[in-house]
Amino acid sequence: METEKNKSKSEQKKDLEKLKKNERYFRSLIENASDIIYRYKLFPKPGYEYISPSVKINLGYEPQQYYNNPRFSYKIVHPDDRNILKKIYSGDFNFSGPVEIRVIHKNGTIIWYEETITPFYDSKGKMFAIESIMHNISERKKMEERLSYMSFHDSLTDLYNRAYFEEELKRLDTKRQLPLSVIVGDINGLKLINDAFGHKEGDEILKSCAYVLRSCCRVEDIVARWGGDEFSMLLPNTSEEVTLNIVKRIKERSAGVTGGKIPLSISLGVATKSKSHQDFTKMIKKAEDDMYRSKLIETKSIISSIISSLEGTLFEKSIKTERHTKRIKKMALRLGRAIRLSANEIDELSLLATIHDIGKVAILDIILNKKENLSKKEWETIKRHPEIGYRIAISSNQLSSIAEYILTVHEWWNGKGYPQGLKGEEIPVLSRIIAIVDAYEVMITGRPYKKAISKEKAIAELEKCSGSQFDPGLVKKFVEILKRNNRY
Repeated sequence: METEKNKSKSEQKKDLEKLKKNERYFRSLIENASDIIYRYKLFPKPGYEYISPSVKINLGYEPQQYYNNPRFSYKIVHPDDRNILKKIYSGDFNFSGPVEIRVIHKNGTIIWYEETITPFYDSKGKMFAIESIMHNISERKKMEERLSYMSFHDSLTDLYNRAYFEEELKRLDTKRQLPLSVIVGDINGLKLINDAFGHKEGDEILKSCAYVLRSCCRVEDIVARWGGDEFSMLLPNTSEEVTLNIVKRIKERSAGVTGGKIPLSISLGVATKSKSHQDFTKMIKKAEDDMYRSKLIETKSIISSIISSLEGTLFEKSIKTERHTKRIKKMALRLGRAIRLSANEIDELSLLATIHDIGKVAILDIILNKKENLSKKEWETIKRHPEIGYRIAISSNQLSSIAEYILTVHEWWNGKGYPQGLKGEEIPVLSRIIAIVDAYEVMITGRPYKKAISKEKAIAELEKCSGSQFDPGLVKKFVEILKRNNRY
C-alpha cells in the first residue's frame, strides 16, 4: 500500500515537472513570437494582464507602458479605428473572424494589423477578458492598395482608365450633377511618332498629354485614358461654355509642350447633357464626332508640322547634313533632267533628295556620328533607317508618293543591297539616282567614320561599282555631267 502511495507521488511529481516544462515551452513560444500577443482584463478592473515583448520590436513601445495605462491602446490606435476598439471592449462585436486595425508606431508611421480575438465569459454570460494575436499585414495592405489602384488607373499616364471612367459615369449621370459635360481627345500623329522614334518616344507624348489634361481640369473632374491615343474627361456641374473654355486652355497649353522630340497636338470634341431625359451615351458619340471633324481639318497641318520637326531633328544630328542635302538635290536634279524625267518625277526627285534619309531621325547620334568603324550591331541599326523612313512617309499625304523610293534608296543593282534585296530595274529609277549621287557626296565630303577622298578617286569608285552597286547607265551619265560641269 505504501509502495503504491509512493508511486503515485512519484507520478504526480513527474506530471508536475512535465506541466512546468510545457508551460516554459509555450511561454518561450509566446515571448519569442513575432506577432503581438496579449490578454486584456475588463472586470473587475480594466488592464493588461499580459502583453508579449514583441510589442517593442513591432511598435517601439515598452510592455510596461501597457501595464501602467489600461487605455494605452486608445492612445496609439488610429483615430478612425477607435470606434472598432470601443466595440471590442464593450463586447458589441462579432468575434467569429479577424479584424483589421491600424496602430500608430512610436516613430509616427501607421501599421496595419490583423487581430484574431478570443472573448472569455463568466457563468452569467458577461465578457470579462479577451486574448488576442496581432499579425502585421502592412505589406499585404500595400499590395492590396496597389492592386486596387492599378485596377482603376492607367499604368503609363497615371490617369484613370476606361473601367473607372465607366463606373464614375454611372455614379455621376444623375439630375444633381447636371449639366454634365464630356471632352474626348485624340493625339495627332502618334502612329507616325511611334514609327519614327519607337514606342518610348510615343509614351513620352502620351505622358505629356496626360499632364496637360490633368493640369487644365479640376480636382472633381474625371480624366481618363480611354485607350491607345484617346482620352476622355467627365466634368460634373459644368456648362458647355465652361467646357469650351477648358478645351481652349488645353489647346493653348499643349501648343507649348513636347513629349520629347515632337510637339504635342491633340484634337478635341465636346458635348453637354443639360436635361435628365438625354442619353449620355449619345453625348459621348456627339463629342467623338466633333473630335473626328476637328481631326480631319487639323491633320494636314499637324503632319506637316511633325515632318518639319523631323527634318529639323535630322539637320541637328549633324552640322554637315543640311549642306550635304542641298548638294545632293542639285546634282540629282541635273541627272534627272539629263535622262529626261517627267515634270512630276523631277518634283518627286527634289523631295526625295531632301528627305531620303529621314529615317535616320530614329538612329542614336552616337552611332550616326561615330568616328570609329561601326560594329556589326551598329551597322544593323543603321540599316533599319530606310524602313523607318518609309513608315514616316507613308503616314503623310505629302510624302506618301515617295515612300517607296525612300525604302529602296539602299538597294543594289546586283540585288545585294537592303532591305528587300531588289535588283536591276526592280529598283525605282529615282532611288537609283539618289543612291549614286549620295554615294558620291559621301565620298568627297567624308563621314565621321570615313575620311573624304578626292573627286577623281570618287568618280573612279563609282565606275568600279558600276553594274554591282549602281545602275551602269546612270553612272555613265552622272560622270559625264560631273566632267562637263568641272565637278571633279
